[in-house]
Amino acid sequence: MRACLLSIAGTLLIYGVCHAEEPAQAGGNAADAAPAIHSQRGEVGKVKLHWLEAGPADGRSVLLLHGARFHSGTWKQLGTLEKLAKEGFHAVALDLPGYGASPAPPPGAKLDLTAFIAAQKLATPVVLSPSMSGQVALPLVTGHPDQVAGFIAVAPVELAAYESKLRKLALPTLIVWGENDAVVPLAQGKALHTWVKDSQLVILSGAQHPCYLDRPDEFHAAIIAFLRSVAANRKK
Repeated sequence: MRACLLSIAGTLLIYGVCHAEEPAQAGGNAADAAPAIHSQRGEVGKVKLHWLEAGPADGRSVLLLHGARFHSGTWKQLGTLEKLAKEGFHAVALDLPGYGASPAPPPGAKLDLTAFIAAQKLATPVVLSPSMSGQVALPLVTGHPDQVAGFIAVAPVELAAYESKLRKLALPTLIVWGENDAVVPLAQGKALHTWVKDSQLVILSGAQHPCYLDRPDEFHAAIIAFLRSVAANRKK
């Protein structure tokens, strides 16, 4: 285990204890070994945070948020962190304040996602936002689109509140929805597809609101293809 000082910028302090939660087996083939997943802790302002991190530090960054019934560990359990790391992406799964291993913030304190991205030096990440996390992702992608490289909307909430800004958004966007979503109906995903120019819409057959749980293979295939296209276009 090693202590890692990640970033100090003004009042922002991000620190962590880095350890591989899934170390490679001794004597195994290094090419086939599961990528290490590191558990990190830190602070942005007065908000204490925990996140999981995997993949090369110089890979295209992907910031994975989560819904109200989930946490960063969901992306580990589903295999998303491992798959992204094996593809060469730098995946960061954040526990939002009050969820997973991130404690509830003190009264009046709120997560500044742009400050977290800056302090972590994620270098214009692609942001994946399911369900509840739309509350923090939509202000970021509509208010600071220059700070992100792409947006993966997985049935996020509060779309209607940002319709006017989403209609002006010029950002690579992948929309992923469960066909049978009863929480945020598919009609909202189709509307978002019409609002955001050149966006892509993937509907997962028979899937419910957390569509990635019902159709993990199709979900991973869709997001990896999108991430590859974003990375390729950024190199041009």
